[in-house]
Amino acid sequence: MLFRSTVYALPRSLTLLLAVALPLSAWAAPADTKPMPLGMTVTTKSVKARHYFEQGLAKEWTLHIQECLENMRKAVVADPNFALAHVLLSTFSQDPIEQVSEMEKAVATKKYASREEQLIVEWFSNSSRGQWIPAIQAMNTALQQWPGHRELQWLAGLWLTGQQQWARAIPVYQRTLRLDPEFPDAWNNLAYCYARTRQFDKAFAAMKKYTELLPAEPNPQDSFAEISRMAGSFEEAVSHYRASLTLDPNFIESQLGIGDTYALMGDEPRARKEYAIAIGKTSKDDQARAVLWSIQAAATYVREGDFDGADAAFQTQAGQAHENGFGNLEAQAYRSMAMYQKDSKKAAEWLAKAEATLDEKHKVAKQFVDQERAVILRTRVYRALQDSDLAAAGAALEQLRQLADTTNDGNVAMNLHSAQGALLLVQGKIEEAIPLLEEDDRNPYAMKGLVTAYEKAGRNADAERTAQNLAGFNEPVMEQALVVPQFRKDRVAKKPDQQTTAIRGGRIL
Repeated sequence: MLFRSTVYALPRSLTLLLAVALPLSAWAAPADTKPMPLGMTVTTKSVKARHYFEQGLAKEWTLHIQECLENMRKAVVADPNFALAHVLLSTFSQDPIEQVSEMEKAVATKKYASREEQLIVEWFSNSSRGQWIPAIQAMNTALQQWPGHRELQWLAGLWLTGQQQWARAIPVYQRTLRLDPEFPDAWNNLAYCYARTRQFDKAFAAMKKYTELLPAEPNPQDSFAEISRMAGSFEEAVSHYRASLTLDPNFIESQLGIGDTYALMGDEPRARKEYAIAIGKTSKDDQARAVLWSIQAAATYVREGDFDGADAAFQTQAGQAHENGFGNLEAQAYRSMAMYQKDSKKAAEWLAKAEATLDEKHKVAKQFVDQERAVILRTRVYRALQDSDLAAAGAALEQLRQLADTTNDGNVAMNLHSAQGALLLVQGKIEEAIPLLEEDDRNPYAMKGLVTAYEKAGRNADAERTAQNLAGFNEPVMEQALVVPQFRKDRVAKKPDQQTTAIRGGRIL
């Protein structure tokens, strides 16, 4: 199970299994877990705060997110100077306002924490502000001083995953598992990294190990479902999601996954019904996910070509995001509207609305504002190239370059390179475009451009491999809806013998 707090593939599993220095008698660990002797110091003078902190970690470990957050919130109430609890609450939360407020409290209270905890606060607080160099420095210092702490190795893997550096995250998770071969979340995240690099045999092997470690928990079934869907096995995915819900009917992420799967299968009315069930089960304290999932539901209208319905749904979700102060999600809704508009003038208006929303005062972490702004500017470049307006594309690209110059955020840099590669491709600078497009290997627009670039460069094997990956791209994002179904149809027209597999989601081409 992976969280998607923005358009990026950020991990749902942000677990930190931190063994505290004091006795763990207050922690009622799940029956399937095993003792984890390696750990790090946790600083709090409150027995009650420590108890809630440990309970929160246990719930986060098994991906019971809301129960984790409830316990972490109780921990920081019991001990307002509990810096590590503040930073983890900020990290686990999907509420942009809570993310910012808790990170501010973590920074204010880090003086009460151990050096190890201080480095974690510095690492994540600098990341949240877009200060990536000091963030990386804090991370590296922590890894150098405590190389035997699997939690730090795992945190580094999560950070790389958040930067969409799947291949680089794999050896980090492997190091985590060498320290503790039975660390469930490391197996879970390793499986996702393998899947996102299309090493599905290794992904399913890792998932098998994860499931064996937590046979009574719903999340292994949920993760098995998501990776099955990524591989194009839709019916198997639905089966695993339902198995997850059988284990825990309140594990609403699996209900969301069923909606995502039906959306990718092309059954949009069924998808909306399943989304509505998931959204209806969110709590009043979980409005960020409710808005985000509603945006996913709105995309079903795009998939079935009902653009008026899509406009109405996205505007409703933008309004809800605005009421809750979720500026990045409001901007995402407007930007999504721009992506499918046939009229370029209307597209430009919605993109302008999205940018204006980001310029308003919101309690949203700078990194999420920067990342959404980067996608908006990338979309401007794509739209301009679609209209053969190279001047407008160049102007938007320059804005994106200026944004990238202010941060070392890997997601911002990737959007810059993707947009730059798209422009170079149109300009006929094929060899320059290829390495830039290759960096954005989870963006269907970049992948489609890369197929064309490889073909023009005479690299037919690379073109075919990328075409297979694109046809088999099964993630419920707007880019997939706008690019992949048509790309599959075009491949069927060129290669009729591949019709069956293409229609079934491009699992085997």
